[in-house]
Amino acid sequence: MTVTRSLGALCLALMLGFSICAEPPAQAAAIDLTQIDFEFDGSPWTVGWKFSVDTPYAVESLGVYDSDRDGLVGPAQVGLWLASGGDPLVQTAVASGTAGELDGYFRFTAIAPTLLNPGTEYIVGSYVSGNLATALFGGNGTVDPHINVIDARYSTEGSAAFEFPGLTDPGTEGAAFLGGNFRGAVSPVPLPPAVWLFGSGVAGLVGLARRRSST
Repeated sequence: MTVTRSLGALCLALMLGFSICAEPPAQAAAIDLTQIDFEFDGSPWTVGWKFSVDTPYAVESLGVYDSDRDGLVGPAQVGLWLASGGDPLVQTAVASGTAGELDGYFRFTAIAPTLLNPGTEYIVGSYVSGNLATALFGGNGTVDPHINVIDARYSTEGSAAFEFPGLTDPGTEGAAFLGGNFRGAVSPVPLPPAVWLFGSGVAGLVGLARRRSST
């Protein structure tokens, strides 16, 4: 193989490898229920769960539990907070009926990508009126491997407003009130400028070798 072909093959392999590394992975639901063990209706309140991530993670849609998977009887507000409280980092409303995208037992609405970081705890929750059911997660499903479910969360029962679900009970470790859910993916790591400079340098060597071989 000539020097030109060798350099060309190297350049192509590098560019293909870089593009594969930079390509974002597909979205996945944070919690995917495989069966419903316990479901309840109740007074209006905000229910959800606390969690952390083990790698930078981009949330791209928020969702709410759809009991019979046949549409929501009313719109549902969903939000994502720091576990310490305050205003939501992001919030949205999942429309009534079947407008939200169905994924398993949840209907999702897209949001602007919101980056979560390791070492920080978060809470996701949705406002559940008396018309919307809530499912309990306690191992009856799969969890995204990059997400650690810490405990179930809720607001004061009978609350008439969407609010931070800061309350929990002993014995709910590893459980979640669903309630709210989200989809996202590990945030792709941007390639440093030096990598692209290296790639362009290899391409330049290919061009130089071709010019020399043609003289």
